[in-house]
Amino acid sequence: MANPVTRRNMIVGLSGAVPAIALMGQAAAQQATPALAGIPANAIGVAGMPDWTFTVLEYHDPYPGKLTKPAQSPAGLRIVSAQVILTNHSNLPLEFTVTAVRLRDTDGVEYRAGDYLGSEPRLVSQNLPSGERTRGWVWFALGKSASPSSLAFNAPAPILRVTLKP
Repeated sequence: MANPVTRRNMIVGLSGAVPAIALMGQAAAQQATPALAGIPANAIGVAGMPDWTFTVLEYHDPYPGKLTKPAQSPAGLRIVSAQVILTNHSNLPLEFTVTAVRLRDTDGVEYRAGDYLGSEPRLVSQNLPSGERTRGWVWFALGKSASPSSLAFNAPAPILRVTLKP
């Protein structure tokens, strides 16, 4: 009779644009995802969520710098900016685009980053390797009377996969 797969040799996988498979020991799995602490000893495997963080360092309303794209703020709109950090604490890659950063106003309207640029270093769309972080600025154009309420990073949806042995 074959030995069953235990928590000590779980396989956690995520596939998407860049597939990746990582092995996690019991202690690492429980630290990365507290919900995994209660898995049964006879589980075949567990797929957990990647550990990504979105941090806002600075926010300016209105943007005090020089707009470079377009050269001037469109009529009736104001530009706001934020300096953000995306950190990949997981052992899986994080593929994202700048347009995944969104500003929401109090009326529920969302504005995406990427259409406007200022003179500061911008956030760059990329495939962020495990253990890495990226930092940059994003800009948004919104109506003069809009009241911003939050910034969000719409992270890519992971595919949770457990590898099965024949």
